[in-house]
Amino acid sequence: MSIKNVALVGASGHLGPSILKAFKASSTLTPFVINRKSSKSVYPGTNVITVPDDLNVSELAKLFNEHAIDAVVTAIAGSLVDEQRKFIDAAFQSNVKRVIPADFGSCDSADELTNQILPLMDGKRGVREYLISLQERDREGREKLTWTSLVTGHFFDWGLGSELLKFDVKNRKVYVLDGGDIYFSNSTLDFIADATVRVLERPKETANKLLYVHSHHVTQNQITEVLEKVTGDKFEKIPQDSQKLLEVARPKMLEGDFDAREEVVAVHGIVASDWADRETFANDLLGLKLQGLEEVVREVVKAVG
Repeated sequence: MSIKNVALVGASGHLGPSILKAFKASSTLTPFVINRKSSKSVYPGTNVITVPDDLNVSELAKLFNEHAIDAVVTAIAGSLVDEQRKFIDAAFQSNVKRVIPADFGSCDSADELTNQILPLMDGKRGVREYLISLQERDREGREKLTWTSLVTGHFFDWGLGSELLKFDVKNRKVYVLDGGDIYFSNSTLDFIADATVRVLERPKETANKLLYVHSHHVTQNQITEVLEKVTGDKFEKIPQDSQKLLEVARPKMLEGDFDAREEVVAVHGIVASDWADRETFANDLLGLKLQGLEEVVREVVKAVG
């Protein structure tokens, strides 16, 4: 199996621009951006496949074949389950060989407790299980459809600047969960993009696997120490109990409160997202190296101001 032409869904989101940049820099991949007909997004110098707003599966499959698409990468919100399934069905009906679903992100959708706490993760698991149900199905002489899920932990650079990691960098505060010495996995946007390219460059080794990666394996206290070094300021440490936070936020989340859902993701993504001992931890498989903490922190501080 070889993969050349790659269609990216969600090129304008948090993660999509980094993946598109990495695809363009690759010497082996030719990227295409999926864009709905009514979308106002533009992608200069990029191959664009305009698709119907209703994501008609037959039309998507036809477009995939017309552009000889080998792989579809979905970098949209994991909650968009129906949209993902349409792209998967179109991939199955066409000549697409690999699908990477929107499993990127903070928490582990393969963990039962996580799925109980966060219905969003259960939706991601459902998409992956749907892909598993298709992987052995006959495609009338075509190669079987394969998939790879990448679980990355919190988006580190974006999350540090946006308070997802419980840091208020601008106001020099950190909300310390359970003492601040819990190790958690997280990945910068560029690292995730690089990992995605490497998955596609290794189609045989990564086929039909749930893979865990991280660019940083750190604690809140370690991040705080580096932030204080970089800024020259002391950060106010505000202790918080993760269980109490979840007890307050989770009922609100279940009632549809978006901010409460973000709080649950933020907290659980720190206290229950350590990939270091996962059986399918894939940094070595993909040839990925940990990134320097201080270098990334300096970039975030510079951006936040």
